[in-house]
Amino acid sequence: MILDTFERYKHNLFLSPITSGTVENFGNRCGLTESSSVLDVACGKGGAALTLAEKFECVVTCVEPRAEFAEEARRRTVFEDLDHLVNILDSPADEFPFDDFYFDLALMLGNTCPLNFDKIVNELTRVVRRGGWIALSEIAWKPGAPDSATPSVIDWSKGFTPLRIAGLEKRTAEFIDAGFHVEFAELETDAAWENYYAPQARSIIENLLEYNGSAEAQTTLGEWQNELNRYHTGGGKESVGYACYLLRCP
Repeated sequence: MILDTFERYKHNLFLSPITSGTVENFGNRCGLTESSSVLDVACGKGGAALTLAEKFECVVTCVEPRAEFAEEARRRTVFEDLDHLVNILDSPADEFPFDDFYFDLALMLGNTCPLNFDKIVNELTRVVRRGGWIALSEIAWKPGAPDSATPSVIDWSKGFTPLRIAGLEKRTAEFIDAGFHVEFAELETDAAWENYYAPQARSIIENLLEYNGSAEAQTTLGEWQNELNRYHTGGGKESVGYACYLLRCP
């Protein structure tokens, strides 16, 4: 029995430690209205898209490469009566079949790994109008890290090679050097991480009981549990944050 990513996140609304409050803050800062057009890349279950559509009544086009998540996002749009505003496309997250300068805001908020700056931001810039907005999120070092990080956290961070985790100030400077105005750059609270991991802990417990006879499933569940342990007791909570950025395009 091979447990997949969808099973791990089945109780999660967002697939990263971001909050609906942060998403609404982005919308307010961008001045979204019912005439705004938004792109949500790697939308997951549609948490950010539905938050913006409900709050601002804007039209949101979503791209999601994983069929299970795309189908769940569609189900939720119907359940929340927002299917007239939110459209989900099954498409690779790095291929945007849209005209240049079409969207007012582009989001990519599902990353729990470092950003591939050149590849992602450059493509998002292509489809956002001049003076429009890009909202991004990624895992980040807290102030003082990685110098103060435990060996286990440092070893874990090396798994993102060739990408590298950056601190908030360093990434902000990179955005500014690339010509963006950084409207917002903050770390989510530790409570956001707890809200992200608690549903996964529930899924792990449920699957441990259901698949207690499958060594393969137990191995996968052990890997998921190790990540939670690294955050809570292995030094991750002290060293690792989740950074959210809102950029104004030149």
